[in-house]
Amino acid sequence: MKTKIEQALPAHTLRLSNAPKIYIVDYKNSSGGAVALLEQEPTEIKSVYLENKKPIGVYFDGFKDNALPIAKGEHSKQCECVLFPQTCNDKDWILFIETKYTNDLRSAFDENHDYPNGMINQIIQTVQYFRAKQIIAPNRRVHAIVSFPNLIEAFNSTFFKGELSIEDILIKHKILVRATNSAIIKSEKRISLNAI
Repeated sequence: MKTKIEQALPAHTLRLSNAPKIYIVDYKNSSGGAVALLEQEPTEIKSVYLENKKPIGVYFDGFKDNALPIAKGEHSKQCECVLFPQTCNDKDWILFIETKYTNDLRSAFDENHDYPNGMINQIIQTVQYFRAKQIIAPNRRVHAIVSFPNLIEAFNSTFFKGELSIEDILIKHKILVRATNSAIIKSEKRISLNAI
């Protein structure tokens, strides 16, 4: 998969980490920065936490603005990043992450913001783009996290109230998605998305 990303998206920079604790943050709204993989828990911003049990080598592609070009001046909607094991085997897990840094449940689920549907659509469109570019096989199942890092309260049960259920997304798009702030990387073939 690393080679396919480098060929299809040469402007992307992949980072390798084998840290036992991985933190994914999006600095865009807080400091105008980029999506980042950190190996120490940040104190200035909340994150999506990935426990890397073994640990294994994991590639990270943090997407910059307009990272998925379709044509000149036209870009696909995108999530924050994709991660996958260094082994790059066909049976390895692939994880896409989308975050929104809202501060309370009310604003997270405000109909005017429509964050849940927007976040799910960003994940689906990113995965569709990767399939169209033949980075990911058409029927390969992938994982996705939709996260509100600032929220400690459980939000998975209230997240999927829109047009598509978790099951619909899995059946129609081959994406196993969870609304959570964390996951456990168990091996190159297994990742467990924590439903909080």
